[in-house]
Amino acid sequence: MRHIIRLHFLCSNSSYKLFKSQISRLSSLLKSHSKKIQEPELQAHAENSLFREITEILGAHNVIPDKSLSGIITTKEAHGINDELNEELMVHTQGVRGNVELNNVLQEKQIFSALDEIDVSPVVDDITGIVRAENAMVSMEERLESLEFQFEPEIVEKVLKRCFKVPHLAFRFFNWVRMKDGFFHTTKTYNTMLYIAGEAKEFKVVDDLVEEMEKNSCEKDIKTWAILISLFGKAKLIGKALFFFEEMKKSKCKPDEKIYKMMVRSLCNDGKGEIALELYKEMTQRDMRLDLTLYKILLNSMAKSGNVSAVNLVADDMNRLSQIPKPDVHVCVLKSFCVAGRIREALSLIRDLKNKEIPLNYEYFEILVKGLCRAGNIADAMEIVEIMKKKNVVDAQVYGIIINGYLRIKELSKALELFQSMKESGYQPTASTYTELMQHMFNLNQYQKGYELYNEMLERGIEADGVAIMAIVAGHVRQNKISEAWEAFNTMEDKGINPNWKSYSIFIKELCKVSRTDEILKVLYKMQGSKIFINNELFKWVIACMEKKGEKDNIQKVKQMQRICRLHYIQDEASRKQELKVEHNHNQSECGMIDQSEQGMIDCPC
Repeated sequence: MRHIIRLHFLCSNSSYKLFKSQISRLSSLLKSHSKKIQEPELQAHAENSLFREITEILGAHNVIPDKSLSGIITTKEAHGINDELNEELMVHTQGVRGNVELNNVLQEKQIFSALDEIDVSPVVDDITGIVRAENAMVSMEERLESLEFQFEPEIVEKVLKRCFKVPHLAFRFFNWVRMKDGFFHTTKTYNTMLYIAGEAKEFKVVDDLVEEMEKNSCEKDIKTWAILISLFGKAKLIGKALFFFEEMKKSKCKPDEKIYKMMVRSLCNDGKGEIALELYKEMTQRDMRLDLTLYKILLNSMAKSGNVSAVNLVADDMNRLSQIPKPDVHVCVLKSFCVAGRIREALSLIRDLKNKEIPLNYEYFEILVKGLCRAGNIADAMEIVEIMKKKNVVDAQVYGIIINGYLRIKELSKALELFQSMKESGYQPTASTYTELMQHMFNLNQYQKGYELYNEMLERGIEADGVAIMAIVAGHVRQNKISEAWEAFNTMEDKGINPNWKSYSIFIKELCKVSRTDEILKVLYKMQGSKIFINNELFKWVIACMEKKGEKDNIQKVKQMQRICRLHYIQDEASRKQELKVEHNHNQSECGMIDQSEQGMIDCPC
């Protein structure tokens, strides 16, 4: 029996070991990559030098009072901040401002599309019903044995997909069907089971499945490799991902552009930028390209490691190979240095642009201000703001960035002083700035000051958005002002804002903190009435709160609501599948061919 060679590596050490001689080059890179970059300058000298350098470079030259931005990278106003640097600079208050992480898995979705087909045939329905009936009086295996169906690989594959959210039952079915006379698992059934096991983080099961495929001489196709590389990459088991990547190179299925992108993303996310750079170089040699998002991820990784030559290499390729306009490339590079806290490298880029007589517009200075605030150099950021003021290009957004910087280092008094100064100078603060200050006041138990800020914002004619409203709702609840909290919450609908799952969950979690279980039930009923899906996590939070108070009757009400939610979800899903089937048949009759609709491997999450 052939066994998969298992890869052992130590993430905590400065060396990163890979096995087998064919990836020794990558191993040597890993060993060198984790060494910390030494800073040669003393802090005081560095600060004085940086101040002089900013004044020397920026002075009163080359500031263009043009806030029109480059074609690809745009400055986001108020709550619309969505780029890498702004995400780093956001003030995160628990439960109020949601962290929405964009996972950018479009490439993987394309590769896994074959796992997302729909089959609503009665055979698949019946088998799936048996497999998922976990609490039946008769065991799954006995009920399956009583069926007179022929278990074909295609049917098995589709049943497994429907059991995506119950991996333990999927695996039981997978093991049972392999014992049927005349049945052999195919590459497709293995792929589906590998995907399910990987998503459930059952990596031992994944290893066993790969070993079984090899034992049964079941060939891996490109989807097999993609699943293995993706799941280990996302789990930050980079050694395993690299091993399967190298094994794929030796197989009949050579890595394509999508596979390379997966590896580059995983390596950068795990802090292995130097290896990512090597794979990127392989991509360019094979005439493969990154998309803009991956270019920015790779730039950030190179900037963080201090590899300026690599940053310049990637930046040159962005323009030369991918035809990204130079102004957009300059903005990406500047952001990557600022995100990484490499302010001197950022200033060096500005100096280079100035020497080449490339106009410096508002966006460059805004990025520098953000980067300096993130690095804690707020005094230097203020120096840039003073220069911008002389050229009449400063605005409320830039003041908001400085205020945000003070709040990050818990300098509330300085933040409020600047906040007052900007108003006296005629600048209208954004809703985002008001919201961040309110959140800090509430966190410091200064409810009245936070409430006054909210009222001042409204009096100035600044429209409160959903984030601001939920901040004041949270503030009211913490003071046990429940009627005021409901009044503020209901203003969202008056303003045409539909409360979403995040809004309701913030309300419920704040109510849990003050043990107002009666009000929690009202919020849950309102969610139901608004057809907002309530997931298991929220139900568990509520039940735990009620258990602490010993409220058995309320617990039963919530559990009943949970069962109804699950039932409605299943019914809605069945209805949607039926609609898709009708559409599928309609398309088939028109086109004379089967056009399978796509659907994710969905299972009721309730």
